[in-house]
Amino acid sequence: MKVLGIETSGLVGNIAVCDGNTVVGKKTYGKGFSHGKEIVSSIESIFDEIRWEPNDIDLIAVSIGPGSYTGLRIAVTCAKTLAYGLGKPVIDVPTLDVLVENVKDNNAKTICPVIDAKRKSVYACIYDRDKNRKITDYLIISPDNLIDMLPETTLIFGDGIAPYKQIFAQKELTILSDEKLGIADAADVARLGMERYEQGIRCEINSLIPLYLRKSEAEERLMESR
Repeated sequence: MKVLGIETSGLVGNIAVCDGNTVVGKKTYGKGFSHGKEIVSSIESIFDEIRWEPNDIDLIAVSIGPGSYTGLRIAVTCAKTLAYGLGKPVIDVPTLDVLVENVKDNNAKTICPVIDAKRKSVYACIYDRDKNRKITDYLIISPDNLIDMLPETTLIFGDGIAPYKQIFAQKELTILSDEKLGIADAADVARLGMERYEQGIRCEINSLIPLYLRKSEAEERLMESR
């Protein structure tokens, strides 16, 4: 199956085209939330380089968050537009599931990617690697409350670690501080999307939306002012 993977949940965006588990083409663009400027040109550039037509794609997989509100809106809009235009299926892939793939060679039993959600909170999800399942739902939570939920020796990583490192250091956790581990890979988006699709999971184009977990800061301020 030929899959286009789209990932724009963080500062660094990337696009990948995969044929099965083989990465055929990939583009990464720089920091600074330049998704709106880069996403379409990156997709066009990949197809030019690998000499494929967009219609060669069998499936469009998109990372839906949680993460940057603007980046997620851009990715979902792009995925829906391509799905409509090409008449191809689209599949949603939660970003925290994608981040777990960054440490797949580690032997840790319990793992927790942590994304900085600002406003003294993080996005997180705890996974049992032995049973290949989520222990929790996708969370937006304070670091203090998250640490109470984490089993001892849990491996944690992501851009939500650095702002709250003193909090996480209070418990015996394995902390990976490599910044690259906090960047979701569009190739993993494509692969996980293909797996979900082959498992029979479907996503209607009209129902495809970002996984925000909370309202934007502007929306919260508006509600508070009423």
